[in-house]
Amino acid sequence: MDLSRDPYQIDHHTRFLPMLLRNARLGYLAIIALVFLRFVIGFHFYMEGTAKIREGGFSSTGFLASAKGPLAKTFQSMVPDFDGSIRLDTGKDKDQPESKDDYRSGALKQVYDGFIEDASRLYNFTEEQKKESEQFVEEARKQLVDSFKTHKAAIEEYKNGMPRIASLENDVMRTNVASLRRQRDETETKWKALAKQPLYDIDRISTELEKSVNGLATEQQSLVEKKKIYASLRLQRSAPIDVKTIDKTIPAFDMSIDVKTIDKIIPIFDMSVGILLMLGLLTPLAGLAAGLFLASVVLTQFPGSYGSVPTYYQAIEMLGCFFLAFSDAGRYAGLDFLPWSFWNRNKTTPVE
Repeated sequence: MDLSRDPYQIDHHTRFLPMLLRNARLGYLAIIALVFLRFVIGFHFYMEGTAKIREGGFSSTGFLASAKGPLAKTFQSMVPDFDGSIRLDTGKDKDQPESKDDYRSGALKQVYDGFIEDASRLYNFTEEQKKESEQFVEEARKQLVDSFKTHKAAIEEYKNGMPRIASLENDVMRTNVASLRRQRDETETKWKALAKQPLYDIDRISTELEKSVNGLATEQQSLVEKKKIYASLRLQRSAPIDVKTIDKTIPAFDMSIDVKTIDKIIPIFDMSVGILLMLGLLTPLAGLAAGLFLASVVLTQFPGSYGSVPTYYQAIEMLGCFFLAFSDAGRYAGLDFLPWSFWNRNKTTPVE
């Protein structure tokens, strides 16, 4: 032991931080600010959730598809057929001449045929309903042919650019050098723009087909199945067609999380977190869940990545959520006070 050092000084430094934390107290104004922060963040989450449900049609596809940074591929993989390779498949080689049968032998043909078969089995369609569903599919295919002819040049340029984009993404130098990485991202952005309108048309046609076929079912047919699960029938995890409810006898090819699942969860999640925070109930859990959710939003636009959208507001609210989670904010003017007071009913405050 070094006797030249002051023992009191050693003890003072080792005990200073615990003493400071033990004697830390929140003043009345700090408590009021904490309660106000909890309620405002909770109200924001609640209003976001109710707006998504009230307006309907919420989709995180655009947000996930535009992800930037090192985690971009992870988020983009949640979007079915992100690169459009299945939807833009015509079933013919690029060297073959244009034919009226384009889009009648490609991947979407398998998707559409499988969709009407599954819908027929799910709703127990009559023969007349089966014929009507086949007519809907035929009309959808005609619209696809027209769309393909309209955007033929852009689609071919997009497909021809796929190998080049894959090569750029695998180029280590273009990943590590900022200027080359920016050039790569600019090239990829222009390449993606080629398929934007064709894919929009295809998704619109597919959505209309889905609504038309599901609309053939009578009310009695829609309610007859008692054992159903929610799933998505997709061709190789990427078909744009979604069957809302699938009987257990119908195979679900992929149950991994995707954008459709996320779109169903987020509005309910927002409302639930908002209610819990406003009530001050299970605040640590709600605050942590909200903070992690906002952290995932920030990561989709990774700070510093080229082309990323600033996420300052989400980052600030994320820190606020984490603060609520770790500050025991729910026991101040919140329902968390009840279990806290019950657990601490036999504890006595030491006299200082």
